[in-house]
This record gives sequence, C-alpha cells and structure tokens, in this order.
Amino acid sequence: MCLFVRQAEAQTFYEHEVSLSAGLFQLRSDYGISNDSETNFGNQGVAFSLNYYYNTAARRSASYFQQHFKYRLNLSYSTVNLEHFGPDADDPRLASMEGSYDNFSIGNGFEYYPLGIKIRRIYSSNFLDNFSPYGGMAFGVNFVTPDATSSLPGGLGNPDNVFPTFLSESSSNGIDLENLVSLSLNFQLGARYKINDKSDIFLESSWMFFDSDFVDGLSPVGPQNKNDDWSWGINVGYTYIFF
Repeated sequence: MCLFVRQAEAQTFYEHEVSLSAGLFQLRSDYGISNDSETNFGNQGVAFSLNYYYNTAARRSASYFQQHFKYRLNLSYSTVNLEHFGPDADDPRLASMEGSYDNFSIGNGFEYYPLGIKIRRIYSSNFLDNFSPYGGMAFGVNFVTPDATSSLPGGLGNPDNVFPTFLSESSSNGIDLENLVSLSLNFQLGARYKINDKSDIFLESSWMFFDSDFVDGLSPVGPQNKNDDWSWGINVGYTYIFF
C-alpha cells in the first residue's frame, strides 16, 4: 500500500499548473504604417490571459520530451482602440475615422524549456535553480469583433467619407465589420522565476499571425496589402502549481 501511494504521488506531482497574466497588446493591422513606432504605440491596448499547463517531467524514466515540454491551453481576451497614423493621417477621411478590435482567443500548443522543467519540491536561493527560459508554439482560434466609425456626416456608409484605399466592390478587400472566426499561429518567448515551492512569476512576449486581413475590419485595395494582420504583446503573470 505504501509503495502504491508513493508511486502515485511521484506520478502526479507537478503535473498541473494554472496561470493568470496581463499586459500590453499591439495590433499590427491596416491602421497606419507597417513597422512604424507611432502606429504601433498609438494602436496599443491590453490583453488578459488564463493558462492551463500539463507536464509529466516528474514521472519516473521520463523521456527527453517529457522533461522539456509542457502542454499549454490558453484562453485570452485582447482589446485595442485604433486610429490612422502616417503621412496621410491628416486627410479628413482618415482623421475622422476610428476603430476597435476585440478578440476572445483559444490557443492549444506546447512550451519548450531548454534547461529542463523544474520539478523540485523545495525553493532554492540559487538564481539559476529558479530561472526557466522557454519558447512556445500554438494554434489558435480567434473570435474577433472589429468595428469602425467616422465622425463625418453619413459615416462610413457614405463613400465620400471613405479613403480610396478602402473603397472596393469586391468582398476580398475594402471594409468588412462583420464578426469573424480567424485561425492563427501563435508564438511565445519568455522566462519563469520560481518564488516559492508552489508559485512562479513570468515575463512573456507573444506573436499571433492571423489567417485573415479583416480582423481590424479593413483590407486595403492595391499591391501594398501584402500581409494578413498580426499582433505582438508583452505580459507578466503568476503561475500556481496544484500538484
């Protein structure tokens, strides 16, 4: 009986974790100019995340994969208010236009810990014993709500109020403010630090590449529209280890 209990404890310890995080979020979209700091910092919002982790690194005879990879399930919400920036932003049609982006996202993937997953029960005063850099990749499903308005008389329903870049008779570009479901490829790069035997804090940078150019409601007409929308965020979080 004692042997069975000890084996069960060894197999289940340190397998289940939950974290909460919050941070800044930038939508790299069709508002403003690509790779422009004014655009990126001007179109900046917030993101909140709830994560569940599962790993089997503490099990006996754990493989390399078990010792270095964690499964991660991510639920997140991000929101950004959007404005136009750049050399054409003084045009009345762009200056009077503003938008918003809200996204509920579900991500499913793995994190890789090159130094191995920490499975110690006891907190150590040695910095390297508590420090865990990691990288991650996941596939996401995003439930996006874009919106856009114009303060000019007639709003965006009047073609005279719409900048030519966003006037189109095709459904493949122009303005589309319908809610949509978009897939994404997500990447994370971060580091954990253990603050006691059951808790970690972490700092993480994340990238999300959508399979749609309409997550902001806009898709410009013309050859300058080369890439789908994407996002970048940085957040801090707290992780609690259940068992």
